[in-house]
Amino acid sequence: MVKRETLVKIRSATLFLSILSLIVAAVFLMQFMISSLEKKEEIQTPVEVLHKVLFLYSYTPLYYTYDAQISGLKKSLYPKGIEYDIIFLNSNEYDDADYSLLARYVKQRLASKKYEAVLLGDDKALNFAMKYHDELFQNTPMVFFGIGDYNLAVNAAKNPFMTGFYGTDYLDETVNIATKLFPQKKTLVVLRDESTSGKNDVRMFWELKKKYKDYTFIDLDASLLTQTELIYLLESLPSDSMLFYMSCYSDKKGNTYSILSRTSTVVRAADVPVFRNYIGGENMGILGGIHMDMEAQCVMAGNVLAKILNGEKISSFPLVEKTPSRTAFDYSLMKKYGLDFSLLPDDVVLYNKPANFIDQYGKILPSVLMLVITMSLVIIYSKLGKKIAENFIKELQKSKDDLIEREEELRYHAEYDEVLDIYNRRTITDWLRDTMTDKDVYSVMIIDIDDFKMLNDNYGHSLADSILQYLVAMIRGIGEENNWKIARFGGDEFLIVIPNMQITMDCETVKSLFEIIRSPIPLGDETLAVTASIGASCSDGITSPEQHIMNAEGAMYEAKNRGKNGIVIYDDDMKKKALEEIAIKEKLLRAFDNDGFFMLYQPQIDSKTKQVSGYEALVRMKEPGIYPGQFIPVAERSGWIWRIGRITTELVIKQLASWRDAGQELHPVSVNFSGNQLNDHGYVDFVEDLLKKYDIPPHYLEIEITEGLFLEKSALADDIFKRFKNLGIRLLMDDFGTGYSSLAYLTYIPVDVIKLDKSLVDTYLVDGRDSFIKNIIHLMHDLDKEMIIEGVEEEWQFERLRDFGADTIQGYYFSKPIPANEAIDFKVK
Repeated sequence: MVKRETLVKIRSATLFLSILSLIVAAVFLMQFMISSLEKKEEIQTPVEVLHKVLFLYSYTPLYYTYDAQISGLKKSLYPKGIEYDIIFLNSNEYDDADYSLLARYVKQRLASKKYEAVLLGDDKALNFAMKYHDELFQNTPMVFFGIGDYNLAVNAAKNPFMTGFYGTDYLDETVNIATKLFPQKKTLVVLRDESTSGKNDVRMFWELKKKYKDYTFIDLDASLLTQTELIYLLESLPSDSMLFYMSCYSDKKGNTYSILSRTSTVVRAADVPVFRNYIGGENMGILGGIHMDMEAQCVMAGNVLAKILNGEKISSFPLVEKTPSRTAFDYSLMKKYGLDFSLLPDDVVLYNKPANFIDQYGKILPSVLMLVITMSLVIIYSKLGKKIAENFIKELQKSKDDLIEREEELRYHAEYDEVLDIYNRRTITDWLRDTMTDKDVYSVMIIDIDDFKMLNDNYGHSLADSILQYLVAMIRGIGEENNWKIARFGGDEFLIVIPNMQITMDCETVKSLFEIIRSPIPLGDETLAVTASIGASCSDGITSPEQHIMNAEGAMYEAKNRGKNGIVIYDDDMKKKALEEIAIKEKLLRAFDNDGFFMLYQPQIDSKTKQVSGYEALVRMKEPGIYPGQFIPVAERSGWIWRIGRITTELVIKQLASWRDAGQELHPVSVNFSGNQLNDHGYVDFVEDLLKKYDIPPHYLEIEITEGLFLEKSALADDIFKRFKNLGIRLLMDDFGTGYSSLAYLTYIPVDVIKLDKSLVDTYLVDGRDSFIKNIIHLMHDLDKEMIIEGVEEEWQFERLRDFGADTIQGYYFSKPIPANEAIDFKVK
C-alpha cells in the first residue's frame, strides 16, 4: 500500500513537474522567437509641443546623410517638446540663381507659419541662410551642422544669431590607419565627384601629400567619367593601391547614383582595399574607415537648440569644431586580407563578425534544457508525455512553417525587385554566369529610358514607377513565350537575356521592343510617349557572360551618345576602340616612367618685323605612331592629363634654361593648360618652384587656356588664374571664337593675349566677310589685349592680317612645329 501510494505521489509529482517544465520551456521559447522574429520599437508617451522650428536641409530625403541627421534630431528634440518642419533645398538641382525662387518659397512659408528657430543641415543650407539672413531670418536663432567647408562654418559663427557644428572630416585618420594596415601599398587613390563635398574631399586629399611624401596620389573624378569608364579605371588600379571612396554620386552624363548603387559599382570593380571616411557603405564590401558620427552631432545640435529656446543666449555656444567619430571595419574583410586587429582603435565597431556559441545559441539554451527535462518527465509519465509531445510537435511544426514562409519572403526580397516583380541586378548576373556556357547562343540587352529623371521630376516617383511597371508588363507579353529573362538593372534600366538568338539592328525582336517602348502610355485621360536607348551584346563562344553585360552597357551609353532613341550592338569596332585605348594607356604609363615625352616648338612671328616673338610648345610621345589626337583624349579621360601638364611645363622651363646657358636670345614660350588640370592643386606651386630652380623670369612662360575654362567662373579656376597673374605669368586665351558668341566677357576675364582660332580664319578671311576679322582685331586692341592669329597657311592671308593690325602670326606659312634646336635659330625667309 505504501509503495502504491508512493508511486501515485511520484506520478502526481511527475505530472506537475512535467507541466511546470513545459510551461517554462514555452516561455523561454516564446521569448526567443519574439526577439528573433519581431523587432518592436519602444513606444514613448508623446509630450506636449512647446516649440516649432524650421529645418532647412540641403538635399533630398534620398541623400546619404538624411537618415542619420533625422534620427539624431528626433532623439534630442521630440522628448523636449520641439517639433520641426522640413524644407528640402535639393541643392544638387539648383544653382545660385535658382535660390531666388527658393527664397520666395521660404518667405511664403515663414509668412504662413511662425518658427522660433532654424536648423541648417549641410553647406548649401548654411550658404542659403547667410545669403538671405537679413531678408528672411533676421533676429532668428540658427543652429547648423554637417558643414564640410571650415571657412564657411567660421564665418557663419561670427553672426550673433548663428552657431553650430563643423562637420569634422576624418580623412587623415582614415588614411593613417589604412597605411598602418597595408604598409606595403604605396598608391593612394581618391574617388570623388565635383559636388561641394567632393571638392572639399579632393582638397584635403592633396593636402595629405605633404605628410605622405613616399606615396603616389591618384585623383579619380567620377563626374568626369561615364559609368563604364569608371568601372574600367577601378578595374585597372595598381595592385599596390588603396581606394578612398568619398562623395561621388554623379557621373559625366549627369546621372546621380544612390549610395547603394555607387558602392556596389565600386566594390565590384575595384580589386583593392576600399576605405571610406563617410557614413554609408557598411556591409557592402567596404573594408572600413573613420567617419563623423552624424547622428551624435545632430543630438548635440538638438540639445543646443533646446537650451537656446529655453532662454540661454546663443553667444554662450561657440562653434564646435570637433564632434564624435565612429570607427567601423568589416571583420570578414579584415580576415580576408590577413590584417592585424590590434592596429584598430579600442572603440572599433566590427560588423560581419561571426558569433560564438553563447552568442549564437545562448538565448535558446534555457529552452533546450527545459525541453530535455520535459522529455525525461514524459518518459516517466508516458500518457501525459504523449499528449505534451503531440502539442509540442504541433508548435514546432508551426514554427517551422513560419520560418519557411519567412525564408521564402527573404529570398524574394534578395532576388527580385519589389516594385516591378522581376529579377534584380545581382540575381540576373548570377543566373547568367551560372547558366550560360561558351556553347550557348544568346543576346544580352540593356534598355535605358531616355530622360527618365525628367519624368520623375514632372510626374513624381509613384507615377514614374507605374510607367516602368506598364513597360515591364508589355515586354513580358512577348518575352515569356520565348523564355526571356528580364531584370531591373538600375533605376530606369532593364537587362534582358534572350536565349537561342543573336539579335541584329533590324530584327523583329528589336522592332517589337521599340514598338512597345514608343507606343503611347495611357495615363488616365492622357497619354505619354517615351523613348529608350538600347545596348546589346551577342554571344560569340569566347566572351564571358559578365563581359557581355559590360559590353551591352557600353553599347547603351554609345546609343545615348549617338542621340538616344536607338540601339547599338557591341561589335568589333567598339572592341577594337576599347583595346586601342587600353594599348594607349599602357604606352602612356610606360612613357610616364621612362621619359617618354618630348616637345616641339612652333614659332610665333611679329607681323610688322617678321621676327620671332615667341613659341607655342606642343607635346609629343617618343613612342612611334602615337599622335596627340590619340593620347591626349585618353589622358583626359583617365585623369592623367595633370601628369602630362607637369611634364611639359618642366621640359619647357628646362629648355629655356638650356637656351639661356647657350647664350641664345630668349622669347616667351606658351604651354597648354587643360580644364582637368584644375584638380592639380599643387600645379602653381610646382611652376613657381621650377622657375626658381632654373632661374627663369616668369614672363618667359605663358599659359594657354581654352575659352570655355575662362567662362566657367569657378572659384577654383579664378584662384589659379589670380596666382598665375601674381607670379607675373601671362595668360593666353586659346581657341577664341569656337564656342561663344558674346564678347562682353572679355572686359573682365584676366587674359593678356587672345589667340583667334584657325576655323574663324578659314571662314571669315575671304572677300566680303573679312571685315569681321578686322573688327575683332581692333576690338581686342581697344581692350588692351594682344592678338595672335593661328592657322595662317598662305602669303595673302599673312599680308591681309598684317594690314588689319594683327600683332602675331602663327601657322604653317612660316613654320610647322619644329625641334628646340631648330626653333631657337629659326629665321623668316
